[in-house]
Parts: sequence; structure tokens; C-alpha cells
Amino acid sequence: MSPISPSARPCRPTRLTLLIAAAGIGLVAAGLHAEPLPAVVDKVLLQQPSVRSAQALLRAADAQITQVRSDFLPSLGLTYRNADSRDETQGTPINRNVRRSDANLRWNVFNGATDTNRLRAAGFTRDAADADLDNVLEQVAYELTENYSDVVRLRQLMASLQATIASQERVEANVAHRVDAGRISSAELDLMRVRLIQNRNLLGQLRAQLGTAEYRYRLLTGEAPTNLITPSIQPADTAVASDAAIEALVERIHERNPRLRAALQRANARQADVGAARGFFFPSVDLSYSKRLDNTTIPIPVSDTDRAAQVQVSLDIPLGGKNLGRHTEAVERHQAAQADADDLLLKVSKDITDLYRQYIEARQVAPLLEQRVTAAQRVAAAYELHFDAGRRSLNDLSIAQGDLFDAQRGLIENRAQQTTLQAQLLGLAGELRTALRSRYRPAPIPPELLGTQYVSPALVAAPVPSVEASPAPQVELAPASPAVPAAIDPALRARLDAWRAAWAAQDFDAYRAAYATDFQPGKGRSTADWENERRQRVTQAKAPRIRLDKLVLADGGADQASLRFVQHYSAAQYRDTVRKQLDWKKVDGQWKIVGETVLPAAPKAE
Repeated sequence: MSPISPSARPCRPTRLTLLIAAAGIGLVAAGLHAEPLPAVVDKVLLQQPSVRSAQALLRAADAQITQVRSDFLPSLGLTYRNADSRDETQGTPINRNVRRSDANLRWNVFNGATDTNRLRAAGFTRDAADADLDNVLEQVAYELTENYSDVVRLRQLMASLQATIASQERVEANVAHRVDAGRISSAELDLMRVRLIQNRNLLGQLRAQLGTAEYRYRLLTGEAPTNLITPSIQPADTAVASDAAIEALVERIHERNPRLRAALQRANARQADVGAARGFFFPSVDLSYSKRLDNTTIPIPVSDTDRAAQVQVSLDIPLGGKNLGRHTEAVERHQAAQADADDLLLKVSKDITDLYRQYIEARQVAPLLEQRVTAAQRVAAAYELHFDAGRRSLNDLSIAQGDLFDAQRGLIENRAQQTTLQAQLLGLAGELRTALRSRYRPAPIPPELLGTQYVSPALVAAPVPSVEASPAPQVELAPASPAVPAAIDPALRARLDAWRAAWAAQDFDAYRAAYATDFQPGKGRSTADWENERRQRVTQAKAPRIRLDKLVLADGGADQASLRFVQHYSAAQYRDTVRKQLDWKKVDGQWKIVGETVLPAAPKAE
């Protein structure tokens, strides 16, 4: 590697440049048209083989009910006979043809309620199949959620690790230059190369895991995993890891868990089978009615039955031990099914308690993990400066860079863990599909948290100056009265209010329409780059509020005007107040913003 002289070393980027680069990386990673998780689940859920199998079993259970119901109806039998015979009458042979038609109607009028219990058992089996279908749907939805989150997690880990490796390669070049100059030992360069090899090896492992996860995603959805965004499901209420909250959750899931419902319905079906087996101990009573419809014999015999009708009552009394064995088998199967349901109840209760406590812990530690990342970014950046100045050893810098990646890794895995744990809990309650439709919110990790350089939250949340301007004179502007100055065109004031309202409503299209089509943001940026940056800031802020006061007309004319005001901005936990100037110009009869400048703060009065 060729040495790099200090004069040839590139200048360290400013925080604003780093912020813009991080925002651009975030847009590329998330995709301009991110495909949310609920859309993926709804699109492929019913196509899964396990779902189609459960649907077929449910239809089979419906058909079984139809079969059992038919046993309550009588059976009709029709018999037709056409026979040729050779008879002898008084020693004379006679060839005779006989054609007869008989009808028989048979109805079981009593069998010890066996058919009734069989119908109950079929109904419970059908309910169990329906619960099985719900369980399969929830399992497939969870599998898709887990795989979706896994792909996003691995991609974020790779991006973070690649940024770490790029930072280490920059340090390696600096160390190589110092080694060539004889300022430090070559062992320092070996140390840096060892750390690089370790991270590159880890990057290869992550790449292999990502390939497996993406292949699994294609198997589940039939599509490549493009434009995925970090998923999140908003909690229904404030979650607290108290015993009362856990007991309430366990009770609710016991009532709604589809797998548990299926087990209980099967236990009920086996209990109905016991009733059906008991019915075989009772005599079976059948009523039958037989009627001869037609009788044709050629030649006619001396005596034959031409027309006949018969009513018959049959009583079958069971003997032997067959029915006793059938009853014993039914009782044992019922006990086994009930034991399986009780065992599943215990497992579900244990899983709920374990998952819920993990989820609460993951939620509570999440803010601390973000603080850890920002602190690690500051330490790594400071140690790099200290290393350049000779105040820190290379080992200190290397450890700080490793700590930064570990912090980012912990944050990324915490986000994925929260989503998968909550999806598991909702799946146990049979509510995952509903929650994905009603409570899903994309929650991408801010790109500045995945970089190797610390970016102040003020630079992230506050509006970025979009026009290069020389410092304004340090003169305190006279405060304007709350009322709209008379010199301001009412149409211009209306356009200013529409711009502020569109920003607060996070309506980027209306916000962009306030600016000129060829708006030049300055600082060497293109209009497209500015649009991408502002789209992210406007649409991803949390509950933004913008208030303008001290509005004055700095410069005015028929077709051009400049408005100065104090802008109060707040979003989530961030608040900011700046002095701003907007330059307006009439384009096709409409006021459009052609310049935007954040002015220096006014000096305090003596």
C-alpha cells in the first residue's frame, strides 16, 4: 500500500456533509418504494402449501358432517330380478322366465343416541380443523415476519460493518504511512491488519447468512427481497412486566390461542366418541317396509305372489365383548386428548411468560442502546483525532471502532428482536394478521446511527440551510407586531401559511409545490438530492410542529419579495428555533420560493 502524505490526505468532512451522505445511504437502503411487511403477508399468505393443506382438511371435516347427518335418514332399496329357469311339472319340463321388482324402505329408529354423538364429534372435529387453519395462518404470518425482519437485520449489519471496515482501512493507510516514515513500529500495522481480517471474515459470514435468508424469502414469497424496510408493530397499550399484566395476558391468550382451541375441540370430540360407544350397548331397533312392485312369470305357475306389502320391526341385541372394548378405547382416547390439551396449556403459559418478559426488557433497553451508539460514535471520532495527534494508541482506536460496531449491532438486533417477539405473542393470541393490518408502522433506524461518524440530533431534525449565503449583518431586527404587516401581499402571506401547513402535515407534494421547479439548494447539491433529503425529513419526522413569528418584509416588489421570521420547530423530543429568510418570486402568477437561508442568531442587547 502506498504511503499517503499529510498534505494529500483528504479533508475531514463536515457534520452537515456527513448528515447528507448518511441520509442518502438510508434512502438507498430503504428504497424509494419500500414494500411493507403487511403487503407481503397479504400477497403470499394463502399461497403457502401448509395453508392450502389446512383448508383442504377443513373442507374434509365439513364433508364428514354431511356423511354423519345422512345416517338420520332412512335408506331406500330397489331390487329387480330377471331370471330364466327350467322347471318340471308332473314330469313335463317347462322353460320359465321370471321378472320381479321389489322396493324396501329401512329406517333405524333407535340406536342408543349413537348417531347423535357421532354428529357432535364431527362438529367438534370441524371446529378443531377451523382452529388448525387459524393456527397455520398465524404461523405462516409469523414465519414471513421473522424472515422479513431477518433480511433487514442482516443488511443493516452488513452496512454497519462495511462502514467500520472503511474507517479501519483509512486508519490502516495512515498507519502504513507512519511505518514507512519510521515513526511507529510495523507491529502497529500488523495489529490493524489483524482487526481488518477479523471484520472481513465476519462480513463474509454475514453475507452467507444474508444469502440464506434471501433464498428463504424467495421460497416463501416467490419474489426477490427488494425494497424492504424495518418493520414495527405498535403495542396496543403500555406494556409493563408485572405479574398482574402477565396473568391478564396469559388468560387472554388461553381464550384465543388457535392451537389450544384446536386441542380442546379434539378433546370434546373424543368425549362425544365415548357417548357414541355407549350407544352400542343398547339394542338397535330398525323399521322396514317391503313392497313387491311387479311380478311377471312366463308361463304362469299354478301359484305365485303377484303383489305384496310387508312391515317389519327388527331388534338387534349386542352380545360379546366387542362393544365393551370399543367403549374402553373411546374413554382412553378422550383421556389422552384431554392430557394433550392440558400439556399444551402449560407450554403456552410458559412461552407467553418468557416471551413477554423478553419483549418488555427489549423495549426498555432500546433507548439506552441508541445512547450507546451515539456515545460510541463520539468516542471513535475523538480517538481517531487523538491518534492523529499522537495522544492515543492504535490499540485504543481499534477498540473504540470495535465498540462502535458492537453498539450498532446491539441496536439493530434489538429492533429485530422487538418485532419478532411481539409477532410471536400476537401469533399465540391469534391476532398477528389483524395487528399487521391495523398497527403496523415502518420504523427504520435513523441512518446517522448506522454511520461511523457522530451526527448531532440538531442537525438531523432541524431544517438544513438550503442556500449558500454570506453572513447577515449582526443587527437586531425590530420585532414585528403579531398582526400581518400591511406591506406584505395577502397572496404571499397565504402561500407562506400553505408552506408551513404542508410541512406540519408531512404532505411533501404540497410542500414541494411551494418551491420553484428549478429551485437551486446551493452548496453544490442538485435539486434531486435536495428533494430526496427533504422528502425524508418532512415525511419521517414524528409529530412535527412549526410556528412562525416576528414576520417582516425584508425586501419587496411586484414580482419578488423576501420574508424574514423566527421559526419554532419541534418533533418528538427535539425542539429548535432559528431565524430564516425565504426569497419569493412570481412564476406564472404564483409566488414560489427561490431561496431559503437560515440566518445567524441575532446578538443579545447590551
